[in-house]
Amino acid sequence: MTISKSADNVHDLIARRRRERDRIPRHAVPDSGVPVSSTQERIWFGEMFNPGFGFYHVPATLRLRGPLDAGALDRALCEVIRRHEILRSTVEEVDGMPVQRVGDAPGSVLRSVDLGDEADAEAEAARMAADDILAPFDLRHGPLWRALLLRLGPDDHVLVLTFHHIVFDDPSFGIVGREVEALYTGAATGTGSGTGGGAGSGTGGGPASLPDLDLQYTDFSVWQRERLRTEEVRSRLVDYWRRTLDGVPRLLDLPSDRPRPPHRRRAGRFHRSRLSGDVVAAVRAVARDEGTTPFTVLLAAYGVLLSRYAGQADIVTAVPAAGRIRPELEALVGCFINIICLRLDLRGEPTFRELLRRVRHASVEGHDHEEMPFEELVRELHPQRPQSHTPLFQAGLGVRDNDGVFLNLPGVRASEFVPDVEVSHFDLMVDFSVDGDGMAGLWGYNDDLFDPATVEVLAEQFALLVAKACGHPDLPVGDLSLPPAPRLPEPGIGGAEGPAAILAERVRLAPGSPAVTTHAGTSSAGTSSAGTSSAVTLTYAELDARAETLAPAVRRGAEPPAADSPDPAVWRYAHLKADVLDGRTAGAGAAPIADLATRIGLGVADTVLTFAPPASGAFADAMLLALLHGAHLVTAPPEAARDAGRLKALVADATVVHAPPAAWRLLLQDGLPADRPFTALCDAATTPPGLARELAAATPTWTLYGEHWAAAHRVDPLAEPRRGVPLGEPLAGTPIEVVDRAGRPGATGVPGEIHVGGAATGDRGRTLPDGSMELLGRFDRMFTVGGFRVDTDELARSLAGRPGVAEAAVDVRHDRLAAYVAGEGIDPKELTAHLPEYQVPGSVTVLDSLPRTAGGHIAHEELPSPDAPGDGGGHVPIEGGTEEAVAGIWRELLGVEEIGASDGFLDLGGHSLTLARLSLRYEVAFGVEVELPDLLRHATVREQAALLDERRAQAGLGGEGAAS
Repeated sequence: MTISKSADNVHDLIARRRRERDRIPRHAVPDSGVPVSSTQERIWFGEMFNPGFGFYHVPATLRLRGPLDAGALDRALCEVIRRHEILRSTVEEVDGMPVQRVGDAPGSVLRSVDLGDEADAEAEAARMAADDILAPFDLRHGPLWRALLLRLGPDDHVLVLTFHHIVFDDPSFGIVGREVEALYTGAATGTGSGTGGGAGSGTGGGPASLPDLDLQYTDFSVWQRERLRTEEVRSRLVDYWRRTLDGVPRLLDLPSDRPRPPHRRRAGRFHRSRLSGDVVAAVRAVARDEGTTPFTVLLAAYGVLLSRYAGQADIVTAVPAAGRIRPELEALVGCFINIICLRLDLRGEPTFRELLRRVRHASVEGHDHEEMPFEELVRELHPQRPQSHTPLFQAGLGVRDNDGVFLNLPGVRASEFVPDVEVSHFDLMVDFSVDGDGMAGLWGYNDDLFDPATVEVLAEQFALLVAKACGHPDLPVGDLSLPPAPRLPEPGIGGAEGPAAILAERVRLAPGSPAVTTHAGTSSAGTSSAGTSSAVTLTYAELDARAETLAPAVRRGAEPPAADSPDPAVWRYAHLKADVLDGRTAGAGAAPIADLATRIGLGVADTVLTFAPPASGAFADAMLLALLHGAHLVTAPPEAARDAGRLKALVADATVVHAPPAAWRLLLQDGLPADRPFTALCDAATTPPGLARELAAATPTWTLYGEHWAAAHRVDPLAEPRRGVPLGEPLAGTPIEVVDRAGRPGATGVPGEIHVGGAATGDRGRTLPDGSMELLGRFDRMFTVGGFRVDTDELARSLAGRPGVAEAAVDVRHDRLAAYVAGEGIDPKELTAHLPEYQVPGSVTVLDSLPRTAGGHIAHEELPSPDAPGDGGGHVPIEGGTEEAVAGIWRELLGVEEIGASDGFLDLGGHSLTLARLSLRYEVAFGVEVELPDLLRHATVREQAALLDERRAQAGLGGEGAAS
């Protein structure tokens, strides 16, 4: 024997003894039950928080063609359930802790329904399968599985197996399949058993025997709890994950189609895709070259796609791990699967090959530390516990090496049967599986956030990105381009006649018609005591004559006159005549406005009222809109938008009104006059979409995009709210596109900078699958606050849509969000029901009006500084008996002495189990039941005390409760 061989034997002996020493021991299950595993605890808490969605149902639906012995199948399933105690278990809460109890084995499990008489048996089978999969489970009483056999014909069946995730995971199907196959063969009689009779049919004896199981799931759950309490194990895992995830962004900010709601409202949907055989072959070739797996290649490409959409180079993705960390667990049915949070580092513009090596390293290290349950990881890292999305990650990817067919019975051909069931727990989770020589992709997504068309494009782009990355692995990931988005057809520019010629013709045809009426501001000497401003009206001839006198000064570049005199309008008109309108060419200057006039039906009989400042591009466009078409332009001072009396007087005679959000809010409060219809024009960037829809329900409404109007959108009052602002169609002759950071035409759905006429705007937008564009915000108004990226313009639009808020702005002050509103104001705590937690401002400052620049934009630098967090915003004393009782319970559960009325339970170290105990303590102390979702939505001492008082009043208990 050589020395090296002897050493190998020594190492083998040491390894074998270590395995024997660490082997999971057997434990008797007492009547009181045993604690659930960490993964079960997470699922239990999730089910309590989101009951009825079916998030935690694990289904499999197979089409079985051939002579099936239903009785043998039923007996085989019964034996599997008898063998695996977890399938006979239930989960209930005892003293605030979920425990599992093992029940008796069933005598029959397979429900059978004959659909042979149905006109469309296959459609009815799909409907019944979907209903059975989504039907709720009773965790406390069980059973936590269902088996349904639908008979479509003599040799045609659909088998529907549904398990609750708390007792089952996807790898468990392989175990069940193998055991059922062995048991079915022994249980079948071979005589007349292919008729597809009901469950229990057949005359054969008992099922074949299988070796007894060495362990049960409860042995694992007890062992896991004890092992994770071991200092050596826990510190090793915690140290690794704390170091690995330190400083990660708290939210993957994918550009969703709709705003993220404060709470999950829908169950999600699926999109199915496919990677071709050629693409999969290229994936495998790159994996071989780099000594890694196809999964790692797909994960790296997925990281590139997510990075493009989110604009983030530091991404956390979820990867499912089997969780069967010991060989003795491989034969057990149960819920072992865990979530690993892998950090994908795309910083420094690596090549795809370099990124692949980074991802391989992260994956290997992550799987080496996969023993850390996700719920335990969340407790240790203590990130903000949001109700609107999962902590630490929002997107994930998994790969299976099978096609979903886990059951092969003799003489029966099995294939996947897909009912119309769509349940997705995460924002975006992709699952790939073998599909012939290619791979099938199942894209589960949160349809609170995403449209089906958006996810369809994502799947197509992913396939293209994988193919390009594997074909050119040494390209920088930023050069892995995607096809440019489709563009709407551009309308023709029309005639090349310039504004000056058109205006001259208007003067010739109607010299005495009113052209411009200017109302002085409130500070003007012409303001009457009643608050109605004096007005100066110029006819087309008078306006043209005055402009002629200003022409020399205009050419010299002289400063325009004061804004509260009629001369600014004359000054602008002089510029129009000189065809020097802020860089617009003569033909292009008139064509877009002519296009808008055609869309809204503007003519010589119309009066256009604008509140735009004279120095702004919008004022120039409003003037063009009116004067090029022989209409009457009326200008109003900006402050009139906040004076109800002056506002109504100004609007009374207008047929087209271009006004800011504050004016529309004020007009809508009293109702628009039905006898004096007008067309409303709004600024797309500043008008809250909700306000625009409300206005559109009362009068035709258009939103206009750009400092100079470049696109127009007719607002649909019934349209579903979207996160972005629709830009509508470009006005004639105005090229608009979204470009990426390299200046290339942007891909569908991927955010980039909006360019108008080839010039950068600083606006962030994207092109939708139909070729239309959305405004997402400003690049210079995006901030990271508390680890979350927030578009403060988007948030300001959301706040401005709230009742009592005429207009709003949001800044970041003292490392927190600071809101500024004009109107009645708003309580930040009320916003928790409408906004995700990370978007709720830390302060709200009420102003008479928001300061604005000469161009009409909010002057953020002039907004006052709110009180610093320490200036009166720190510890809030406990008040009242209920608050003191609540604080006392918190002190016991959390071991924290200093608790204020505004402190949050999770912020002080609470987690799912302590939250469950809190619910139980409240029930005992106050005599009312409070569900877990309510405790999360009412997070502070003061909010929970108020909730308890309200529940006691509803129950007729009255008074304040006292902790016992």
